Amino acid sequence: MKQIMARFFILIILAALIPAGCKTPGMPTGKGYTQLCQIYVGHNASQLVDSWGHPGRIFDATDGKRVFVYVETRDEYTLNPLAHSALIEYPPRVDPRKAGTGETVGNVTGQSVSSMDYCITYFEVGAEDRVIRAFWKGDCKSLDKTDK
Repeated sequence: MKQIMARFFILIILAALIPAGCKTPGMPTGKGYTQLCQIYVGHNASQLVDSWGHPGRIFDATDGKRVFVYVETRDEYTLNPLAHSALIEYPPRVDPRKAGTGETVGNVTGQSVSSMDYCITYFEVGAEDRVIRAFWKGDCKSLDKTDK
């Protein structure tokens, strides 16, 4: 009797895990984060600010460009690099040899570093107030965008 109940229980679990005709959502990845950042490239910086909020820091780059810096930390105990200007570098040292598949798409370059307790994202904004490109580094993840 115990074997029958165990098999029945396993069958119910499997039936619940296999949706009929639906694609199950994947896990967040660096590729998904790159796709998320790419949405804003070529668009007005106000759209970025409307979606992401005001950046943690804005600084001037070369040729009249500005850089919007966003940081997301895992929890309130994680060191926020914006509190320590020595940790801010632009452009960031992103080594394409260490980047995972899909972490460079269009004008967005990223590097997953799972040992970092934060995700730091730089959006370069041109003189016309348009996002030109983005860089990210750290534990940055989002769901992959799928073509329908």
